[in-house]
Amino acid sequence: MRHVPVTVTLALLCVAGAGCSAGTSDEVSRHVGTYEATGEGGDGALLEGTVQLDDGCFFVEASTSERFLVYFPADEVEWSDEGLRYAVSTYGTGDSIALGGGGSSASRPVPSDCRERFEALPQWTVAQSG
Repeated sequence: MRHVPVTVTLALLCVAGAGCSAGTSDEVSRHVGTYEATGEGGDGALLEGTVQLDDGCFFVEASTSERFLVYFPADEVEWSDEGLRYAVSTYGTGDSIALGGGGSSASRPVPSDCRERFEALPQWTVAQSG
């Protein structure tokens, strides 16, 4: 019996389209803030702006030039080489985005790729869907 390494098997399944996600939750949490959603969604306010990916950190720059670290429900986002996948779209540098939610006074953990340069940015919590 021939044994195929697990990593080779998983890679072949991904290539065959057998349900592999774009990125692991660890990979997402390096680039973008996430939180465990509970309860019901809401959209008390709207953040509209331009996506910026700077040194691997995902943030949104509003038309007022104010920049926000954005926190998404963990089960609603994925990361890939193209950027962040959220609500059936993938967002990369320069893309327009509109996110319901609100400014957060609670300090959530800052994604590791954002700590050096962007941890002082205000936080925006995206409302969970549904």
